[in-house]
Amino acid sequence: MSSENSTAERILTAFARLVAERGLDATTTRVLAEAAGVNEVTIFRCFGDKANLARAFVRHFDPVATIEALPIDLDPNAPGGAADGLFRLLRAMRDQMRAHPEWLQFGLGEYWRFPELRQELAAVPLAARNRLEGALALAEPALRPDLDRSAVAFSLMGLLIVTVVWQSRGWLTLDDASWDAMLRGAIRPLLREEETT
Repeated sequence: MSSENSTAERILTAFARLVAERGLDATTTRVLAEAAGVNEVTIFRCFGDKANLARAFVRHFDPVATIEALPIDLDPNAPGGAADGLFRLLRAMRDQMRAHPEWLQFGLGEYWRFPELRQELAAVPLAARNRLEGALALAEPALRPDLDRSAVAFSLMGLLIVTVVWQSRGWLTLDDASWDAMLRGAIRPLLREEETT
């Protein structure tokens, strides 16, 4: 990696953290330069202005590809196998969001400021919803027949977004075991009851 790429990466990483903590307006180039360990002029040389920096941030941390690469590995022939596969997918999505809460917070908080980035920002939750709906479609033989896959996908996404944002803000404290139990609890009512013979 070249020195210029390394510097741009440091700036983008610091930008992501600061915007999540403070918001875009309070993330001045002076504060950003200090956090990234660069001269303020370097920010302007690399990105031009804060709007270009925001665009570069969105394009650099491309979460759509990460979401689309999450494996869907489930056994639709048994409720337990379907539940385990859905749980693994939800946990992977949660862990991705938890690893980069700044991305989620930027998308939610700054979406309205960048009309030219709305399509790219909207692609992230769309990819997550599509991934969940795809997993639910595969799990269909093990799911209750009256489920609305789209509504279920939105509900599961809502659970993930709220818990990740609240956890990152300190409004909620969940250890991994409790969080995992909550995800499993959200999946359980979706399943057909196993038939006994």
